[in-house]
Amino acid sequence: MKTSKPKAKLAAIAIAIMGPMMLAPLAHAQFASGSSAPITISADNANYQGAITVLTGGVDVRQGNVRVLADKMTVYSAAAGALDQSDISRIVAQGNFYYLTPEQDVRGNKGVYTRTNDTFVVTGNVIMKQADGNVITGEKLIYNLTTKNAVVAGNCKGRKCGSKGRVNILIKNTQSQNNQGQNTQDKTSGDS
Repeated sequence: MKTSKPKAKLAAIAIAIMGPMMLAPLAHAQFASGSSAPITISADNANYQGAITVLTGGVDVRQGNVRVLADKMTVYSAAAGALDQSDISRIVAQGNFYYLTPEQDVRGNKGVYTRTNDTFVVTGNVIMKQADGNVITGEKLIYNLTTKNAVVAGNCKGRKCGSKGRVNILIKNTQSQNNQGQNTQDKTSGDS
């Protein structure tokens, strides 16, 4: 087995994985798919099956301050041995899926990127936490990289569900917290 071809293929897969998984407009992340930062991939196993590459066991892909984690990642190429990002047609990351940046953490059971419609979908107990403390939860997050439109969906409809199975959004009121801190400071400084 030649080591240079698998390493080159892993590098191409890493570029394909990191570029599409940008949810930057949701949280204004600074990551760019054209980043010159080195890409590292770590997994217990890598299996090349023609146009399909399967990474298993604690898959960890990093570029700069962006990290993607999953138990298993399957990369589908248009042709066997494709080493170009444009040949990647689909990426499926399953089990303990995480997309982590300094601006946000997205997690779910599964993450899928599809090149034909330039869409990134996270399913199963989706939680998106932003650095400012805002949190969105649901069963499915659909993000179109071209239009920059995002949809979060639940699996239960109506108030009868309560918060379980519905989309839930927590928006932190940072202005209120800042004012409370200022009011407390004003009260304590007047006592001196």
